[in-house]
This record gives sequence, structure tokens and C-alpha cells, in this order.
Amino acid sequence: MPEVKERIFGYDALKALAAFLVVLYHVRMVDFGYREGVYYLPTFTQVMWLFCACGVPLFFMVNGALTVRKQYDARKSFTKAGRLFLAGIVWGVIAQLLLAIRHHAIPSLAISSLTYYWFLFSLALLYVVNYLLSRTPQWCRWMVVGLLVISPFLTNLVLDIILLVDPGTHLLRWRHGAFTLYGLVYLYLGDYLAHQNSKKWIVAICAIIGLALLALEATAVVNHTHAQFETGNFCFPTVGALLLSAALFVMVKDLNPAKNWLRRVVLFLGNNALGIYIFHLLIMIVLGGLFPIIREITVHPIVAILIAMAYTIVASAISEAIRNTPLAFLLKL
Repeated sequence: MPEVKERIFGYDALKALAAFLVVLYHVRMVDFGYREGVYYLPTFTQVMWLFCACGVPLFFMVNGALTVRKQYDARKSFTKAGRLFLAGIVWGVIAQLLLAIRHHAIPSLAISSLTYYWFLFSLALLYVVNYLLSRTPQWCRWMVVGLLVISPFLTNLVLDIILLVDPGTHLLRWRHGAFTLYGLVYLYLGDYLAHQNSKKWIVAICAIIGLALLALEATAVVNHTHAQFETGNFCFPTVGALLLSAALFVMVKDLNPAKNWLRRVVLFLGNNALGIYIFHLLIMIVLGGLFPIIREITVHPIVAILIAMAYTIVASAISEAIRNTPLAFLLKL
């Protein structure tokens, strides 16, 4: 497992953490007790699972730290976006084919193929938007970010408070999708924080407030949907996720331990983070077809974490193997 030269350990650690949190969220094998007629009150396990809300935001933030100030020209920006878009289509089609085989059905390669890997399309869009904004005055960029902070982030917080009082209220909320523009906030936040030396006590306060707000937001949404926080990825465009993700980013970005086996493992996982994101879903589809009971059983939270770790390791191994083939261009940001 050779160490890649000139890689930033802190960013690889963040990518590895983000990938694991995404996998852990998708495992969904813990019984959190979300049932119709049952009022949700956060337990320790449920609060710990709220860290999964930081998975996708951390991906956006690391990409922002690595790309925003590089001032890519039009050709490189659109090439990166095009490669991500192509990757989303290719792996999305493969996912739909596997699902069709699992359900013994005719493959559906319509819009569902384009949304299965929504994160790739969102990141592709953000690269294009960032290129366009980089050609405008600085105030334009921050005006756009400010508007996105107002809606969806602050808007969702207000709606969550309303839902907390009356879970039966029907409200329109931001979800994820091919046009996840709120990711632009995380992209620029990652770039900003990458060049700041934040005080530890401020970071700690942000982490505590962020986790507390996530618990509040989760309480509101879960009592409304009676499903794991949440069924439409409401957790990403929330103030709680924003603060907690920022705190995690700052705490990890400057880590640089001595060369040892743990460092090599983290660099390996970070280098294959996109592959982990892509292949763990394909592995879950295949295993769900071979062993349908996997989709029904629940396990102890520690077992779920170990299962997520296993998915992460296998997916990263598959990614590393494919990186030595012509398909490698579909695994690069």
C-alpha cells in the first residue's frame, strides 16, 4: 500500500471520514424506533448517528478547499464537470441494471439512472457555477452564498421549529437532487476555512451548537416523517449540519501524523473516497439481492458500524483495482 506523494493528510482524512459516514448512513440496519404514533426523543445512539449528516457536506468542503482558488480555465472546469456527469451516468446505469436483475424486472434507465448518484451531478454543477462566479466581482460570490444561507439553511431551521410544535404541518422543504445548489455554501466554506486559523474554543462551541441543532432538526423531521432522519436528505441543508461539518473540517484539516501504518491506511482510503461512495451502493444492491434478509434485519449499533467499516474496506479495494484500468477516469474528481 504505497503512500502517494504530495497529498495533504488532513484532507485525505476528511474524505475518508466523509465516505465512512455516507456508508454508515446507507447501512440503515439500526432500529431507531421511528414508528407511526411514537414521538421521537433523541437517544445517545440516535444523536451519534446525526454525524452522518456531515458526510456529503465534508465532501463538498474538501473539494472547495482543493479547487476554488485554483482558478481553473473554462476547458478544465467543464472537463472536470463532464467527467463527473459521465461517471454519474455510467455508475447510475450499472446500479439500475443490478436493481433490475435483483427484482427480476426490465431495467429502468430513465431519470432514476441520473439521480442514483446525485452527488456526482451536484458536484459537476458546482464546478460550472464556481467557474462562472470566479469571473464576477467577489461580492457576487458572497451574495449568492448569502442567499443560499437564507434559503434553504435558515428557512429550513424556521420550518423545523414549526414542525417541532406541530409535526402534522405540511411544509415544502429543500431536498437533494441533480441541482443541489446549497452545496455551493459548503464548497466556499471549505475554501474559506482552509486558509483560516480558527480558535479551538470557537470550533468546540460550533460543534456543540451544531450537534444540538441537528438533534432539534432531527426531532422535528422524524416526528413528521416517522422515518430515519430523514427520507429526503433533509439533514444536509440545515444550520446544524453546517456548523458541525465546519467544526469537523477545522479539527481535522491540519492533522499531519508521523509516517506509520495508520497514516498509510488513511491516505489509501482518502485516495479512494469517491470509489467508496460509488461502489458501496453497488455492493449493497448485490448483497441485498443475494441475501434479502439483509434488508429486513436490525443489528446492534456497534455491529452496524463494523458492517459499515467492512463495506468501506471492500469498496476501497474495488476502487483501487479499477484505478489501474481504463475506467480510472471515472473515479477521479
